[in-house]
Amino acid sequence: MLKSSKPVLAATLFVTGLAVGTLSSHFDTSQPAGGLENAVNKVVQQVSPQSDLASFNQLAKQLKPSVVNISVVKRGSAPFYPGRSFELDGQGSGLILTSDGEILTNAHVVDGASEIVVKLHDGREIPANIVGTDSTTDLALLKMENVSDLQAVTLGDSEALEVGEWVMAIGNPFGLEETVTVGVLSAKGRVIGAGPYDDFLQTDTSINPGNSGGPLFNIKGEVVGINTAILKQGQGIGFSIPVNLAKQISEKLRSKGMVTRGYLGIGIQPLTPALKKSLSLAPETQGAIVASVQPQGPAASGGLQAGDVVTHLNDLEVRSDRELLRQVAALEPGSKVEITFLRDRTEKETQVVLGQRPGEERSEMNQPAPAPQQRYRVGVAVQDNPADSGALIAQILPGSAAAKAGLRPGDVIQKVGTKTIQGASDFVSAVKEAPAGELGLLVTRQGQGLFVTID
Repeated sequence: MLKSSKPVLAATLFVTGLAVGTLSSHFDTSQPAGGLENAVNKVVQQVSPQSDLASFNQLAKQLKPSVVNISVVKRGSAPFYPGRSFELDGQGSGLILTSDGEILTNAHVVDGASEIVVKLHDGREIPANIVGTDSTTDLALLKMENVSDLQAVTLGDSEALEVGEWVMAIGNPFGLEETVTVGVLSAKGRVIGAGPYDDFLQTDTSINPGNSGGPLFNIKGEVVGINTAILKQGQGIGFSIPVNLAKQISEKLRSKGMVTRGYLGIGIQPLTPALKKSLSLAPETQGAIVASVQPQGPAASGGLQAGDVVTHLNDLEVRSDRELLRQVAALEPGSKVEITFLRDRTEKETQVVLGQRPGEERSEMNQPAPAPQQRYRVGVAVQDNPADSGALIAQILPGSAAAKAGLRPGDVIQKVGTKTIQGASDFVSAVKEAPAGELGLLVTRQGQGLFVTID
């Protein structure tokens, strides 16, 4: 994985976990001496983790050929030294999706790469090209040419994965190829501030820089996650993208080279107990409350209003605001959806034709990146904010002016000086035009405004 100060992109993860349930049995206590003891021992052996632990060596042998090492080279002009250039090397991990050379990895592993080389289990090193990337979910699809004999992974079902199950990771931490680690699935549905669609699997497996983009396997040898991040200030706390989301994204990247998402045109908030009480809703009510409606947007055309509580999208129950975000994003622009909502405690329905989320009109591969000197001058990499206007900070350069000023990945830049920022290109232009010296920024962090001055 590439070195970064971004807490949620510092490394990738692999985990393993066994859920041992309770077992009830009935024994005949009248059996001969020793019979009860033997019966108890038999039951203990049935639930012992040793059988699963012993199978890890077989799983490792079976799965290693489906995991790859990814090496990248990034080149650019050296800041403040006209005519000079720099070259950065990075490493990550990936998994083989198809026998003819499709590789799935993290977008931050290959972001800005001028050269990508995939090293296979048998030692072959093959150049790869980017088919498409999606920085919002941090996934990228690569393709190697002129290969047809690769061992592809089997994709599992992350929804079926339960907390406490064994999981196994294979990757390339610090260049140590085919490192196998095991742990347990610690939690599901984690929100870590990486983006609007956070739904991470949490694991206690040991992960380090270079693991990013590698697979997380269940005990059946199926991929259940893509290892992506760690909590840098913690130990044994890592995060993985659920494979069900990775399936959706990889299909879109394969067919279009980009990801387009449905768009309702509403601002939503969690339906907290306090809000339920204020709206005279039953405590068990689930959904997402509409905080704002974009004029002339899809939701406005469907008659939705601020204060409505969305409870269902098509036949899917909406249990939270983030779940609604993910459900809408999984659909294509132009899709017609049925929305069920509560207004004044009365259930209503409407039909809405989804629009296209702003900022996704063009493939990310074709969008111009900030010039290298701008990245180094301020120390941030930005992208269009998928949820609203502004420039979303995707990465912070360690030791940069931005890092020293306290900016964080996930902050949204709303103004540079007096100039309002609508997207990433506005920010790059504003920084380029700003005179030397202090640069004043207005950012929003978790919905709160904050002024930051960068030297």
